[in-house]
Amino acid sequence: ICAYCNKTNTFNTAMKISTLLISVCVWALPHATLAFAPTSRRNTHTSQPLALSLCALGDFDTANNLITNSAALSSSIDLSAVILTTENIKQAFSVATFFPQIWWLFLIVLPKSGITKKLMGGYEILTITSLVHFFIVAASIAQPDGTAPMAEFADVFDPAGDPQKAMVGMMQYPNFVSEEWSHVLTWDLFVGRWIWLDGLKRGIFTSHSVLLCNLIGPPGLLLHWATCLVTGKGLPGNEAEAIDELDE
Repeated sequence: ICAYCNKTNTFNTAMKISTLLISVCVWALPHATLAFAPTSRRNTHTSQPLALSLCALGDFDTANNLITNSAALSSSIDLSAVILTTENIKQAFSVATFFPQIWWLFLIVLPKSGITKKLMGGYEILTITSLVHFFIVAASIAQPDGTAPMAEFADVFDPAGDPQKAMVGMMQYPNFVSEEWSHVLTWDLFVGRWIWLDGLKRGIFTSHSVLLCNLIGPPGLLLHWATCLVTGKGLPGNEAEAIDELDE
C-alpha cells in the first residue's frame, strides 16, 4: 500500500477528488431543491407565454435569454435526476463504509511512519469523507420521500415522548440510514486521527485506542484518556487557554 501511495502521489490525488466532489455538490444541491417546487415552476413551458409577450413588446433579446435560460435549467435538472439517484446513494454508502478503513490501517499499524504522517497529517482524507456524506444528504433531498424522516425527527428530541422509539422508526428510511452511517464513520475517523496526533505529540502509544475508536467510537477516546493517565502523561491541557497565552 505504501509503495502504491508513493507512486500515485496520494496527497495530490486526494486534493483532486475533493475539488471534483465540491464542484459536483455545490452545483447539484441548488438544483436538487427544485425537486420540491410546484410542477408549474419546474415546467419550462411556463416561460413560453412570457417570452411571447416580450416578443410582442419588441424585447427580443430578453425573450431569447428567457427561453435559453429555461432550457439550460431544464437540462440541469434532468442531469441532477441522473446523478442524485437512489442507486448512487447506495454506491456512496459503500464508499463511506470502506474508504475510511484504508486510512485506519495506517493509523493503527504504522502510526509513526512518514507515509502515515503525510496522508493523515492534513485534512484531505477527512474532506473526502465529509463530501461523500454531503453527497448522500444532497441526493436524499432530491428523492420524493427524502425529507420524510425530518418530519419525525422532532419526536427524537421530545422528552415527553419516546425518543428511542422515534429513532428506531426513522431507521426504516434507507436514505436516513445512509446519512447517519456516513455521519458516524466520518466523525469516528476525525476523533481517531486526533488521538493519533495527540500520541505523536506527547509520545503516547495509541494503536489500541485508535482501533477501539474505529470499532465503537467514543470508548476509544476513553481508552486513550486511561492510557494517558497510566503512562503518567496526564490528560491534554486546556487548548483554548494555551492559545490565549500565545496571543499574550
